[in-house]
Amino acid sequence: MKQNPPYKPIKQKPYCCVPASIAMILNRRGINCGSQDEIGYFLGLIVPREKTSLFKKVRTGKKPGAGYGTQVSKKQYSINHYFQKNNIPLKERYFPPEKIGNIKKFIISNIRKNNDIIVCFNNKKLHGKGDWGHVSLVQEITNEDVFLIDPTKFKIKVKLSKLIEAMKYHGKKNRGGVWLISEK
Repeated sequence: MKQNPPYKPIKQKPYCCVPASIAMILNRRGINCGSQDEIGYFLGLIVPREKTSLFKKVRTGKKPGAGYGTQVSKKQYSINHYFQKNNIPLKERYFPPEKIGNIKKFIISNIRKNNDIIVCFNNKKLHGKGDWGHVSLVQEITNEDVFLIDPTKFKIKVKLSKLIEAMKYHGKKNRGGVWLISEK
């Protein structure tokens, strides 16, 4: 089952996997959106002081527990808050893998409904390097393979079982799992 229309990949700026993914979703849906910087700022993007020159408007400070990047687990920086403030008729819902049941059926069902699926996982568990959180978009699922649009590598294929393990490892505290984007 494939997402239709497909995502047009956007290369992320440093620490901007979430803003790049949100921009790809909005573009797929024909909704005008701001730059990664603008989306990131709404989502509480925080970067190391030495990286501030890469952004037009950004926060810096102590490294958050989940690492540098967005702070979407905080209500004031949530994806839903961003949608609301920008009059975007979408909503985001978080699903930890343990609460989904059959993840393959969940993905297929939501692609059929034209929903967008962001997966949040531990990068090292999935890709073998970089012990941090990362997100990608689910473009397609076939048998046991999931095709992701990754804002750093573009289209990649991973085993569903490995993706589930990486989402669980990242944990509920860090919003490891599925972020479902649908119409209000």
